Amino acid sequence: MILLSTTISAVLIILAGCSSEPSESPIPEAAQLPNPESSILQKQEPADVVNTPPPEEPPEPETTVEPEVGPQIGKYAPDFMFKNPEGETTSLSDFRGNSVVLNFWATWCGPCKFEMPLIQELANDAATTDIGLILMTVNSGESADTVAKFMIEKGFSFPVLLDTQKGIGRAYNVRAIPTTFFIDKDGIIRDIKVGAFTAEADLDAILENLMN
Repeated sequence: MILLSTTISAVLIILAGCSSEPSESPIPEAAQLPNPESSILQKQEPADVVNTPPPEEPPEPETTVEPEVGPQIGKYAPDFMFKNPEGETTSLSDFRGNSVVLNFWATWCGPCKFEMPLIQELANDAATTDIGLILMTVNSGESADTVAKFMIEKGFSFPVLLDTQKGIGRAYNVRAIPTTFFIDKDGIIRDIKVGAFTAEADLDAILENLMN
């Protein structure tokens, strides 16, 4: 009996180590996807957008407005051709780089005669000093003989251009004489005097502005 009892006890002890109940160990959970916010698979932030500035357009070239040609202050003096005392054909534009005094006159014109001593003095100064000034006088509508006789009788020696057909006078819109145009070294009319100069100071003032 003791042996049987011992055997039964051993069997019970062994059976006690096994249970007919299923194991209560937890069923493994489904594999969790990594948290999107985890440090392993963080959401990639879009790269900063670099705004490339458009290429700068080249500056527009500066445009220089050239003065018009005309017998008014601020415009280019109308050009004309003539023969110099040596018989060579030249033109007003050939004197660019020098200031020019262009005086229109006639032998029958009283005011012209009045200012002629000043014109002669100016011619002497222009001829004997290096001031970059050219004096050109234009006789309006008279013959070479008439002009030559007048110049000899009055003792004048300033240079004279003959405008027998008055073409130069029309180009300069000369309506009365004497009329004097003051043209700068670039060929632009800077002043106009209609009528005679009655005082040397008046002529000198215009010449000073012209030369400066």
